[in-house]
Amino acid sequence: MNVIKRSEANQRQGRYLSARHPDSTATMTGNYTDHNALDDRTIHRIGKLLLATVALVLLLGLVSLLPGIDRLVPGSPVTFMALVSAVVTIVLVGLLISLAPAVKRLVTSALDGPRLVVDDVATIAQLLVVFVAIVIAHRGLAPAIVPLLDGLAWLYDLAFFLLALPPLAVIAWQVYDSLDPMAELLADRVTAGENGDEEQ
Repeated sequence: MNVIKRSEANQRQGRYLSARHPDSTATMTGNYTDHNALDDRTIHRIGKLLLATVALVLLLGLVSLLPGIDRLVPGSPVTFMALVSAVVTIVLVGLLISLAPAVKRLVTSALDGPRLVVDDVATIAQLLVVFVAIVIAHRGLAPAIVPLLDGLAWLYDLAFFLLALPPLAVIAWQVYDSLDPMAELLADRVTAGENGDEEQ
């Protein structure tokens, strides 16, 4: 009886994946068993970038304590602190953008499950890092740019809104697109757990 239940669960998953990707049923119904395990180089790179990010934030906090850092640059409505923050923001955003592909590889290596689910989760993780980088860029560059725009400050917000919208839209689509396979996976896990309890 348990074997029949498991067979039916696998058939349901296979039918769904076949309908979603008819040309790749053979390769997409399996789990990620052929990808490399967590690679030390990827983990080292992510750790290094995270430490660099923390160091930049701490450095910016120390710079903000310097005497006169809040004074305006001569002939400009921008403060020295705003300029320093802009430079740190650019470096920080660059670190996050370079970190995004490594996060995707790490998630792909760390998760075990159907390829469709793993790919969707890894893509969402990568785009979340990109989205966070865009939000940080908007907040960090604003003190150095908005004062120069006078009454056109809304253009600054509009530019970053248009920049942040595509990754957010893709994240929303990936979440929606992965609901069915994740529900199938959850149902299979629950069924397998109940079968295990019955066997005991």
